[in-house]
Amino acid sequence: MDIRLLAYNLIEEWDVKKSYPNLSLKKALRSVPDLRDRRFITALVYGVVERKITLDHFINQCASRRVEKMSAAVRSVLRMGVYQMFYMNVPPSAACNTSVELIKKSGFAHSSSFVNGVLRSCDRNKEQLLALKKADYSVRFSIDPMIVDLLLEQYGKETFLKIIDGISNQSNAIYLYHNNKKGDSSTFLDQLTKDGIKVTQTTIPNLYQSNFGFSVEESESFQNGWYHVVGKHSAEAALLMPKDSKIVLDLCAAPGGKTFIMATQTDGQIHSFEIHPHKVQLLTQSAKRMGHTNVTACCADAAEYKTELKETADFVLCDVPCSGLGIMGKKPDIKYKSYESKEFTDLQYKILCNASDYLKQGGRLVYSTCTLDKRENEEQIQHFLKEHPAFSLDTQAVENGMKTFLPNIEADGFFIAALRKVNA
Repeated sequence: MDIRLLAYNLIEEWDVKKSYPNLSLKKALRSVPDLRDRRFITALVYGVVERKITLDHFINQCASRRVEKMSAAVRSVLRMGVYQMFYMNVPPSAACNTSVELIKKSGFAHSSSFVNGVLRSCDRNKEQLLALKKADYSVRFSIDPMIVDLLLEQYGKETFLKIIDGISNQSNAIYLYHNNKKGDSSTFLDQLTKDGIKVTQTTIPNLYQSNFGFSVEESESFQNGWYHVVGKHSAEAALLMPKDSKIVLDLCAAPGGKTFIMATQTDGQIHSFEIHPHKVQLLTQSAKRMGHTNVTACCADAAEYKTELKETADFVLCDVPCSGLGIMGKKPDIKYKSYESKEFTDLQYKILCNASDYLKQGGRLVYSTCTLDKRENEEQIQHFLKEHPAFSLDTQAVENGMKTFLPNIEADGFFIAALRKVNA
């Protein structure tokens, strides 16, 4: 198997068709049996995606034409070659030779001399090219200039650099939430041990961290419903549900991580809404696997108001669609997506207003996102409170009523706001 050719196909597909590299990579690796090959392909694909702007800067310094003027094939091969030389400790001769062979296999043999020349030039000028301290932040950190400007404006230079450090140095840790309806923690840990899964307990009850690679779907403990995978801060949002809640609405539920946490915390009914039918089916299957008989998954658009739900819920959770700036470390393609905040804020506000109307007097509403854009977070909540005097920040649930978690080595960036319906 030509592992570089496989990586090339994934990188070009991302560049040309704007595919999601995490999904494409997961599918492609099923046909790669060797663990070392899987790791090499993963490192190369994610590395090129993570450093696209930086790599293009290097290539532009050494090529006779700019990257955007090159064919997609040449562009992809050059990015792969430079990344291997500069960041993977692949010997320059090996990186150049394999890149030349790769461009030939891709049907662009006439560009082989050009590819070889550019890579040789990059190698000769490596030390100078890597001295990026004077380059702008977009080039240094490989992030769209619009996102750089946004984060600098909203957070200032010091916190911006903390954000960059957080998304650049995240571990591969995943979080497993123990389904205590299946049995106690001791039995759960025994099940994980049988599967060869090593974990450490977090400060959050029933939440465990694993830093060791394993196939979740193939583990027997997962198949038997002992746990599900969830984001650390997503778990915190779900655990803000009062345990005496009888009717709970999760308005943007898929893939279901927060729904299933809430299902372990109450015997009340959890109604999980999701707009995509195939995701509703997956929610239903997962609830059945874990034995959550108090979960009902429904196909519904959270932005469309449902009169029959008015003032029915004790707790409403809306983890709304967002720009995802908090998860750039896990999904680096987000770093290159320019966007207008209004395309998210209008939808978010509709969902939030609907959620507020579904809540009983005295009930709690939690609004969350995985972005760092304050227009989708703090400013959204402030706007809502101004227009809805029946609500106030619930400081008993979250200190100051809302909190932004910056990305760090342990977890993605996240935002949580807790609201209480105080007057009818």
